[in-house]
Amino acid sequence: MSVQNRKDALTSGAILAAALVFYLFFAVFDGAVICVDSPSYIYMDISREPLYPLFLAALRAVFSTNGEFYLTVAAFLQSILAAAAAWSLADFCRREFKLSGLMGFLLLAMPLATSLLCRFAAKRASMYSNSILTEGIACSLFLLFFRCLLAYCYHPKKSRLAWTCLLSFLLILTRKQMYLSLILLVIAIGYVTIKGKCYKRGLLAVCGCSAMIILGSMLFDCSYNFVLRGSFSGHSSDNRFLATMVFYNAQRQDGEAIEDQQLRSLYEQIYDACEAGGYLKESAGVGWHARAAHFEEHYDHIQIDTMWRMVREHVYEREEGDPSYLEEQVDLLTQEMIDAVLPRIKGRLVRTFLDSYLVGLVTTVAQCTPVLMGYAAFAYAAYIALLFWNLHKNGLDRLSLLGIFTLLSIVGNVTVVSALIFCQTRYTIYNMPLFYCSGLLLLGNAMPRRFREKVLQKRVEA
Repeated sequence: MSVQNRKDALTSGAILAAALVFYLFFAVFDGAVICVDSPSYIYMDISREPLYPLFLAALRAVFSTNGEFYLTVAAFLQSILAAAAAWSLADFCRREFKLSGLMGFLLLAMPLATSLLCRFAAKRASMYSNSILTEGIACSLFLLFFRCLLAYCYHPKKSRLAWTCLLSFLLILTRKQMYLSLILLVIAIGYVTIKGKCYKRGLLAVCGCSAMIILGSMLFDCSYNFVLRGSFSGHSSDNRFLATMVFYNAQRQDGEAIEDQQLRSLYEQIYDACEAGGYLKESAGVGWHARAAHFEEHYDHIQIDTMWRMVREHVYEREEGDPSYLEEQVDLLTQEMIDAVLPRIKGRLVRTFLDSYLVGLVTTVAQCTPVLMGYAAFAYAAYIALLFWNLHKNGLDRLSLLGIFTLLSIVGNVTVVSALIFCQTRYTIYNMPLFYCSGLLLLGNAMPRRFREKVLQKRVEA
């Protein structure tokens, strides 16, 4: 091994060691943190995607004689995964762009700083890496997916495409929001296809990868529920998110579109309860931020405390059958209300979507406070300006590609989340480290050539 290769390996090892020390420290300091949604994963609720409950169940089976020790093991494994993902992205960029070891540590600092913001600035009890939530693995898997996506775009090989597909598959089995990964994968295959002018192969890759990921995730989901519950069906309650959006924006008279009298009566009961609690849009303040904050505050009140509970009670009082069948009936009734009311409220729903979208753009890069909203606008403007500068100077090179895919990921994620739920940091944090990593690289590349050459010369002399 040459001196340069040995030095490079030592730098890579040091970056990994720093990431491990950071995340494992908080795993020891905070332990496994139980959150509001944690029991639904621990007890394998039918409304949850299968991968994370299976992960917890596997650990529970291995450490069954030690009570809840398996949750501590989960927190440590998630922390190791978070460290590996942060190191993988930072070290990949360091090698790919031929950066110094110092720049490698600066890139590592982006995901670490994001975790610290979650732990302290957001006033959470822990970082996601040691929380018993899907984010405990999904945030890390997404960073690994993005790193593999870049590797495939930079150096197209079947093995790199296979790894990217596998990570997309795992992400979709963890959170439905992560269909975003499939969208990014299709765009990446399209880019490689156009660049290589291999259109037939590219079309086959798009169709084949999409089919395998979508059908594979559906089959896995149905098989999981068959083994666990005896019903070959997917997880339930996906449409409750859109139903919550519908109720928030609806008015009582919109229920007239529901033809079934019993279902219309149920709609009116849900609506009246939500209106009495001040949960609906009519009770929101003035301005997009006030409206978005009101929606976020009352989202769970509408969905969990009122709508979902009342629809389930309506079904369970009138139907008999196993839990999978009853939950299927809940979904059918919810969908009937959506189909009837949605066409009447499209305009109001779009305005709520736009309010949430603005919040999502802010929470991707900062907290949504009056001061930081101004900072977020400046950060996006600076990022886009640096990206255009690099495109003007260097064309669609690897750095421009990184910047574009980061923006596409942000836009896609905020669009998906805003269409179904409110944009709290938990749902938008996936792209925060990517934004600052690519922004740091774009800024460094925009420095005067003389300055960059001086830094490079010092590195060579060292």
